Amino acid sequence: MPLKVITPDKRTLEIHSPLDFENTLRIHYFKELQFENEKIRKIIKRKCEKALVKEWITPRQKWLGQYYAKEIRGKVALDLSIAWIDDKIGYGVWTNANIPARTFIGEYTGLVHKRKFWGRWKNLYCFDYTIGQRKSISMVIDCQNSGNHTRFINHSFCPNLDLISVYCDGLIHAILISNKSIVAGQQLLYDYGLDYWQKRKPPQDT
Repeated sequence: MPLKVITPDKRTLEIHSPLDFENTLRIHYFKELQFENEKIRKIIKRKCEKALVKEWITPRQKWLGQYYAKEIRGKVALDLSIAWIDDKIGYGVWTNANIPARTFIGEYTGLVHKRKFWGRWKNLYCFDYTIGQRKSISMVIDCQNSGNHTRFINHSFCPNLDLISVYCDGLIHAILISNKSIVAGQQLLYDYGLDYWQKRKPPQDT
């Protein structure tokens, strides 16, 4: 099912390929996590292996990784629209069909690289990559210039999605799942977390 994009000038476009996505939204399409270089990928792999041995990765993370493994590895067949809101917020994501609770919405993909403390708080799309029980490894998932539909999902303190960390195929994945039944026409939202708002002004009405 093609993803729909409603542009600032109210045109509705259908996205049938990664190239369509990139040409329309002006970011690189990443179906899965990408690494800045092979060295970074190997570091992450080794740290995940160590965390598994030390039991820092919880049974719940492993179980959920297996439960959603098919979705993590494959394409998400959801009927969604990415629609322009305004110049301050940018785009948001809406569902065009009812979504049951506990449905896989997508993986938060982007470029994994070492954390850069200068300018970190200016990047609105940069989340810490954590292993196990929120163990930081000085790496981030940077979605500023890349990602998929999850990049455009907005914040709410009363969200209908949860961002959870799961273990699948030797890596930690940040995935979004619905925490309740969502009716067609509703915007998809998740809580960015207190760390995100530490040096940013949170919205007052969401």
